[in-house]
Amino acid sequence: MSPTTTFPVRYFSIVTVPKEFTHQMGQIENTVLSDGASLNHDEIVKAISAGKSQLSSLTPYLFVLFEIENGGAYWTYLDLAGELSKIHFTDGKTSEIKAEKVTFANGGYMYVMKEVYLKRK
Repeated sequence: MSPTTTFPVRYFSIVTVPKEFTHQMGQIENTVLSDGASLNHDEIVKAISAGKSQLSSLTPYLFVLFEIENGGAYWTYLDLAGELSKIHFTDGKTSEIKAEKVTFANGGYMYVMKEVYLKRK
């Protein structure tokens, strides 16, 4: 891992995402099938789409688009449940993220968010 570096934030958004839900299958209408016949695709899709989902919780996420060292952009996100200590609101001129770059043996890389400083409007 490389040392923690500060990068400028291009865009951020805080949204809620369904965390736990239970999907209940819809009923396939009673169809008499002859030997070797099967349900057609439309009947199966109709039954799936008619099913109801029960949502039991929402979790807030912070999505951040920031500028990396070569001028490119990189997306990362943070599950805010239990991670609020990583977010700071500031009166500074810009929003910034502190992240560590992790480089893999095959040349791939990722950034691990350590802290994010969001400018107050």
